[in-house]
Amino acid sequence: MLTAKAMDSTVRTLEDICVPKKFLLVVNAAKKLTEFSPSKNEYGKPSTAVRVGFCLKGAVEVLIGQSLMNDDDLAEKKAKKFLELLEKNWKTHVAVSAHQSMQEKRWNKPDDIPLTKNVMALRDHLRMVEDKARAELEQQLSLTAYKVLNESILAQLIVFNKRREGEASRLTLEAYKKVNTNPINEDIYSTLSPLEKELSKQLTRIEVRGKRGKKVPVFFTHRMMESIQVLLKWRDEAGVPTENPYLFARAGVLTNIRGCDCLRKYAEESKAENPELLRSTKLRKQVATLCQLLDLDEQELEQVARFMGHDIRVHRDFYRQTDKTFQIAKISKLLFAMEQGSSTLTGRNFNTLHPSVSGMYVHTLLFLCTHHVVV
Repeated sequence: MLTAKAMDSTVRTLEDICVPKKFLLVVNAAKKLTEFSPSKNEYGKPSTAVRVGFCLKGAVEVLIGQSLMNDDDLAEKKAKKFLELLEKNWKTHVAVSAHQSMQEKRWNKPDDIPLTKNVMALRDHLRMVEDKARAELEQQLSLTAYKVLNESILAQLIVFNKRREGEASRLTLEAYKKVNTNPINEDIYSTLSPLEKELSKQLTRIEVRGKRGKKVPVFFTHRMMESIQVLLKWRDEAGVPTENPYLFARAGVLTNIRGCDCLRKYAEESKAENPELLRSTKLRKQVATLCQLLDLDEQELEQVARFMGHDIRVHRDFYRQTDKTFQIAKISKLLFAMEQGSSTLTGRNFNTLHPSVSGMYVHTLLFLCTHHVVV
């Protein structure tokens, strides 16, 4: 609107540009705003150009509604004709070139993923920070230690689960307390290997709201849950309002701490190489990349995709639900193996993948499970 005003002094309100004779003015204003280069036929800000089209359509529809309520037939007619021009000609004048510019920027943009050694460096740093803060809180309340423990657990949850940061950050206290303690599915449990049976006991699965309202699982280790119990113990004394619904809550307000801020902060502190790559989106891409090293069949790939919350094979999601026992046992092997380096993944599938768990080598764990020794 401001750009159009600068280009045409007769424009004062939105109604002045939402008329057919001003359509080309709107196109030129959009191009100027988004740094369009006629010689290169590309936009400096292509995503803005695309959004301008959507915003204009919404504005015109509002204008049409106002015209109808005011019984202004002339204004309604002009607005409808402008909307028709927008729907038929905006794509030719703006949208096509804008989408091409966006694609070219994506092609030329480096799409690096974090190295496993750097993810491990971040994990180790987070555990060190967690241990120090928890030890302090087990003695007495420290607001600084409470904040650090809160942040470090959230960051670990994102790193371990490769979860979107918003999904983990917005986990509610109610959802955490309603953790599913239903008996495991004995039919599926009996088909698992000794290692998978042990993993299904070591992790707790909680479902959170994911993208587009889809339920996605989050795994908690015993270590994480022990630290969360310390947080819950001091929650009121730390100044978290009773009305704050979030598990990872801010003191004094009704909002949650941001996972992206936590990852950024501790990635820098960890001294890992390329800390800017240690973000939730990049970690999720790492899963997809490293899964190529695994010899996964179609069903196993589908289990990984469901855990990640990807929108694929929707019809199968409708007809066949993922069993929580299978998901914990199988997917957790992949998560633990990724923490130990990509060399453990090459050429393997879920049945041949044997990571070490909790510092214990797998053959020892298998021995304990086989001989019914309680760990």
